[in-house]
Amino acid sequence: MDSLSGKQSAELDTPKLIVQVAYSLFMELGYRAVSTRKIAQTCGITQPALYHHFKNKQEIYVEVLIDAINQIEAALFAIKEKHAEIKERLYRVTCYFMQNYQVDLMQMFHDLQHEMPLEIQKDIEEKWKKGFLRPIINMLDEAIAKGEIAALEKIHTTSHEISLLLLSIIKSAIQPDYLKRMSVLEQQTYITNKARLIVHILLSGIK
Repeated sequence: MDSLSGKQSAELDTPKLIVQVAYSLFMELGYRAVSTRKIAQTCGITQPALYHHFKNKQEIYVEVLIDAINQIEAALFAIKEKHAEIKERLYRVTCYFMQNYQVDLMQMFHDLQHEMPLEIQKDIEEKWKKGFLRPIINMLDEAIAKGEIAALEKIHTTSHEISLLLLSIIKSAIQPDYLKRMSVLEQQTYITNKARLIVHILLSGIK
């Protein structure tokens, strides 16, 4: 019974291992440079074992993107639950992206646009809206309801547009090559200062 249980556990863990390893390889090397053979070798499994769970590289990449989006969604909602004020929430969101996705976001969007067929791009875009945008939209809507910020209709915009603007600003502020030349402490200081500046400008502009 124990042996069977261990085999079932390994079977359940293998897809997760493949996704985790593939994520690292895709983000480091790019979609085109990574083969299923490379993923299998790095996982310590055979290609047939990999194909038992995923039929091709494209399917693995889609699962990597979905898994990443789900993790981001969970992290953003955790920030929302932990912090009450909109200024602190948006600051934490900005820091989260700048600390965790310095290279990953750019590589992810590049490969999605250049390597994936249109139907997959559209599907991932819908999941991206749910995972990235919905938590921030909820934060803004709640802030409006609490009177922390004015209703956005007064400036002819929506919480959806403001959320897109915030993510666009964060993406433009991510400078991996610049940050690589800094010490860990310098990186933390840079990210903290940049995040507070972004949030200050954003909220001052929509009050």
